[in-house]
Amino acid sequence: MFRKKLIKYMPVFISAMILLSGCEAGKTVSDENSEINITQNAIISYLGPEGTYTEEAAKLFFGEESDTRPQKTVADAVDMLLDGNCDYAVIPQENTIGGPVYDYIDEFLSHRELSVAGEVELPIRQALMAKDGVRLDNIKTVYSHKQGIVQGADWLKNNLPNAEIIEVSSTAEGAKMVSESDSGNSAAIASVGAARVYGLSVLAENIQMNEDNKTRFYILSTDEPQENASGRMVFTACGEASGLSELLSKTEKPGIKPLYIHDRPEKTVMGRYIWLIECEGGGFEDYKKIADATELELQYRGAFPVK
Repeated sequence: MFRKKLIKYMPVFISAMILLSGCEAGKTVSDENSEINITQNAIISYLGPEGTYTEEAAKLFFGEESDTRPQKTVADAVDMLLDGNCDYAVIPQENTIGGPVYDYIDEFLSHRELSVAGEVELPIRQALMAKDGVRLDNIKTVYSHKQGIVQGADWLKNNLPNAEIIEVSSTAEGAKMVSESDSGNSAAIASVGAARVYGLSVLAENIQMNEDNKTRFYILSTDEPQENASGRMVFTACGEASGLSELLSKTEKPGIKPLYIHDRPEKTVMGRYIWLIECEGGGFEDYKKIADATELELQYRGAFPVK
């Protein structure tokens, strides 16, 4: 259970854009509000297999030459971190079209010792792919992660209305399954990069509903959260729904405002929830003032710069 005591063992969010501006893994990342150390020669677990958008996000954040280790599921990636076998884990958090990835948010919330060390926002361009020689009118089965299926739903309805849609653990897993299949009537929805990795031909590009389609990824760690005020502040709150409006009113002050709110059942009794809340601006001192003014049970998750 969450305690109202000011718990501070979750780390830092950091924008991938800072790294793109010239910082390398192992260096100190800083802006006018904060300074963050990225572990040198870090090992990073991520939702695999090779060719997932999560791998792309990890490479964007840590660099193309970073030591990334694909795992079968997000739970496996998190377990690798909790067991001390890697320094960071990268997990999807929210998509423009599909919304919050609740299974992965639940995984994060279920481990109090986890922290968040960064954030990556990645444009998502979905493609339909199959083995060489397979035509669109041959396809009877399409494999993808549930987010890929949701994002390509309109295109599938218009172009493959009779195809069986099968959900798998990741978009790249779907591409891998198609590449290993003896069937000539299966396809996958994944990235163009996955098509290259698994030797597939792209039959259609940009099949997602929205050209502005993006996914946010969390960089998880077991370090303590940054306390300095920065571009974003993150905390969790637990309690009855009646307490949420009062809590949010406490976040509305100069320089701070609620930006993202995700609610999950506490899984104890009906009517109690856990909220993952991100605010624009703020840090630990601001969090303490909010915590002191509410009866909900709060836990600080950190602050991170946004570029």
